[in-house]
Amino acid sequence: MAAGWATPTESAAIGAFATLALALAYRALTLENLLRSLRGIIAISGMILFIIVGATTFAQILSFSGASSGLVEVITQQGLSPLALVAGMMLILLFLGLFVDQVSMMMITLPIFMPLVQKFGIDTVWFGVMFLICMQLGLLLPPHGLLLMTMKGVAPPEVTMAHIFRAVTPYLVMSLMVLALVFFVPAVAVWLPQLWR
Repeated sequence: MAAGWATPTESAAIGAFATLALALAYRALTLENLLRSLRGIIAISGMILFIIVGATTFAQILSFSGASSGLVEVITQQGLSPLALVAGMMLILLFLGLFVDQVSMMMITLPIFMPLVQKFGIDTVWFGVMFLICMQLGLLLPPHGLLLMTMKGVAPPEVTMAHIFRAVTPYLVMSLMVLALVFFVPAVAVWLPQLWR
């Protein structure tokens, strides 16, 4: 994918095929294991599908009802500076990261945030980098961070969620420091894309 030989979708298919081949090579692919993994895939895919359908419906309602443009006008009239607006957006994203998965966060917030970003003339690359850092933080934030649940799933039984919360704290602090650095020094985020403009 990095070399440009395959798209992300093709790379995912190649990865799935390689995993299947390894499972066959290690003789770990039994009918029972295959059915169990298929049931898990169906459950997760169905859950994600319903989240995306709900978030897309929300975004469409916002768009067609004019609520997003009305919200843009209300916020514009408050006389906020672009920095204060972006800081507020990041705080909202960090709060949502406590409870909402990343796909839903994007589908809910972007239809509201992007018109504001364009209206205030905020650099979209700078905003996008901070948006992604907030999304990544959402994966680590207790109590519902997806990476925390993943770590608990693969950890030995004696490892508790309290252990995982303590272990992830340095990464949370570093990510918050990176977010603050990008916020206060936008050149950190935009210098490389500007080389290609």
